[in-house]
Amino acid sequence: MTTTLQMPSVLGLENEELAGPPQAPVGRGQRIAALDVLRGFALLGILVLNIDDFSGPEALHDIPVGVAKAAFVGWHAHLDLVILTIKWLFFEGKMRALFATLFGAGCVLLTERIERRKPEAAADIFLRRSLWLLLFGLIHGTLIWSGDILFDYSLNALLFLYPLRHVAAKTLIGVGLAIALLGGTLGIANFSYEPSTLHDSQLQEQAIAAVHAGKLPTAEQKAALVAAAAREAKERAQVADRVALAHKGYWAVLPVQAGEFADFTFSLVRSGWMAEVSGMLIFGMGLYKTGFLSARKSPRFYATTAAVGYAVSAPIVLIGVHQASLTGFSNAAAAKWMFLPYGLQQIPAMIANASVVLLIVSKGWLQPLQRALGAVGRTAFSNYIGTSLLCQFLFTWGPWHLYGTLDYYQQIYVILGVWALNIAASLLWLRTFAYGPLEWAWRSLTYWKLQPFRLSRAV
Repeated sequence: MTTTLQMPSVLGLENEELAGPPQAPVGRGQRIAALDVLRGFALLGILVLNIDDFSGPEALHDIPVGVAKAAFVGWHAHLDLVILTIKWLFFEGKMRALFATLFGAGCVLLTERIERRKPEAAADIFLRRSLWLLLFGLIHGTLIWSGDILFDYSLNALLFLYPLRHVAAKTLIGVGLAIALLGGTLGIANFSYEPSTLHDSQLQEQAIAAVHAGKLPTAEQKAALVAAAAREAKERAQVADRVALAHKGYWAVLPVQAGEFADFTFSLVRSGWMAEVSGMLIFGMGLYKTGFLSARKSPRFYATTAAVGYAVSAPIVLIGVHQASLTGFSNAAAAKWMFLPYGLQQIPAMIANASVVLLIVSKGWLQPLQRALGAVGRTAFSNYIGTSLLCQFLFTWGPWHLYGTLDYYQQIYVILGVWALNIAASLLWLRTFAYGPLEWAWRSLTYWKLQPFRLSRAV
């Protein structure tokens, strides 16, 4: 399975910035600080998953065992397993779900503000904003990184988000959760594992168990073992070819990357996994209307919600990782214990993560951290694309040829370095400019008029 959906993303990007009429977009004083902090948190967190795609072939995604890397082997085996467990507890699926939630919230916030000031302009602004984001996503996915999520968000926005803007919060939340759970369980299982693959994997496990018990495998089990060996040899060769191709640089990778982006997008729809994205967008629209995402609930509410969310999600993740690890994370075990209950742990943990952040905001704790996350959130679009450019240069385009070479735990060093750059660049940029460079371009294109850019002119 791939995590690039987590890809977010921007996922809530400038949702409040584009809310005014064309003559007067929203200024800094009208922003909702909690949304900026949440968006910055999600932007940084999504790299914990996307780094798998930037740093190596698809065989490494989510569970880094198999033909590409011998993770969980050697002195860092336990460290790798701990990192995997932490990822699944707090990051895997949770960050892309939060991105989608914020984007859905932004659609409501955008249209609310337009309709209060100039209601006749709402549809035109929403349409132009979504169409430009669709183009940005297409460019990003084909020319920079195949794990783009902007295209999927803008496509959903164009298809059905605008008509849903006035639906009641409870209805949006209920419908959104139902769709997201369906996409995050059956959809993700369809995307990740073909039924034939699961059947063969189960036969392999049965054959190995029979040998360990001193019994002879059946003919069907033996055939499954032979087929598995052939597939592994083929996959090993494919991984080696993909790594070698990546080391040839940008122009060699470009046609393959564009094809991967097209295949990935098509597979999202075909498998039903796109329903997770659609559901979380709708859920975010409803959740924003309740005041949850604006830090308008009580600290006690956020603390209780976080506790309940983790109480639901953590046992599912911990039991799943443990059970799958007993078979070396075989396809059958991973599908049964980790991917089939995916949505059941993803959504509660996402809400819990958001609740912790909003608790910190509502209590006024950790002000330096809030300022850092808020700055990243205000420049989320620029940071999202900038992170793709930086990571592609580090792993593929640049002179170091790191693609396919890092051990699992070594990815953490890159994540921390990119986070530091995201925060420092955002804080420094916002000392002079009101918006990130891509935020400014998107605003100007949406209103079809150059917007104020420097801080002295835009405030």
